[in-house]
Amino acid sequence: MTILITGGLGFIGGHFLRKIKDKNNFDQIIVFDKMTYASNYNRVKSVFEKNNFLLVKGDISNKNDVQKVFQTHKPNIIINFAAESHVDNSIMNPELFLEVNTKGTLNLLIEAKKLWIDENNTLKQQFKKSFFYQISTDEVFGSLSHNSYFDEKSPYSPNSPYSASKAGADHFVKAFQKTFNLPTIISYSSNNFGPYQNEEKFIPKIISCVKKNEDIPIYSDGSNIRDWIYVEDHCKAIELILEIGKPGEEYCIGGSNEMSNLEICKLILKIVDKLIPSKNKNANMDRIKFVKDRKGHDFRYALKTSKIFYDYEIFHNSSFKENLKFTISHFLNLKK
Repeated sequence: MTILITGGLGFIGGHFLRKIKDKNNFDQIIVFDKMTYASNYNRVKSVFEKNNFLLVKGDISNKNDVQKVFQTHKPNIIINFAAESHVDNSIMNPELFLEVNTKGTLNLLIEAKKLWIDENNTLKQQFKKSFFYQISTDEVFGSLSHNSYFDEKSPYSPNSPYSASKAGADHFVKAFQKTFNLPTIISYSSNNFGPYQNEEKFIPKIISCVKKNEDIPIYSDGSNIRDWIYVEDHCKAIELILEIGKPGEEYCIGGSNEMSNLEICKLILKIVDKLIPSKNKNANMDRIKFVKDRKGHDFRYALKTSKIFYDYEIFHNSSFKENLKFTISHFLNLKK
């Protein structure tokens, strides 16, 4: 059993690697990563001390890189974490997001099809339990009003170049499943947070501004709503899907923690003030500055989480506020 994990040095992928480090589910774990600014080798380097972990530097948007890793290692499970994911960057450079997120996923699908479907009967028997697992996002469904939720049957309606590139990738995954009978799975998650997230993301950005005594920029009036899920809970859900997920199925992984951007910003600052008391109680709150809204800014995301995760009590003991406090402590260098 060989698993290929693309983007394994990224935020969610790295947490997943650490989670499976001491488990014996796989004979070989190939980590395939471009090692960009969003990659963090140092936080996961200990996993590569184990004999069954191997790091391969490569780019999913490069056909030669993808062909080489498939031909060399012949994986029978692929989890595609690799993606450009920052919406602001996608507005400035949509071509990069098309290349990496859409064309990169297509490159992986083409090689998976070659290996599992076009090869000889021996390989077909060997790869009977194989599947291609696409890590997607709730943003592919577009924007919600106050009282509705996305689920697995929601129509795609992406509004940013980032979400459009992920939607395009998902459509290729579904097309390969339907056209070629390639065994595929897609999961959609809400906004992740946790230690080691890149500082361009919302929660780390707020904490970084506090540490640097800088203004905290909030788009528009801060009323846009997101559903937050702790990254470790997301990884638990991914593990469950690997164990019992069915090819051809899709799964929504929500956090059930909806907050406006302004609300979560104020909550973070309150926690910071408790962790690091200041003589000026309003100093951090006074740093909040409303800025011009992002182009095409979606108002609200919210997922109706697949029942499977509650059946297995995936989120049973998880506390949003405790996880947020732990995350803030990490970024304040109070915990490692």
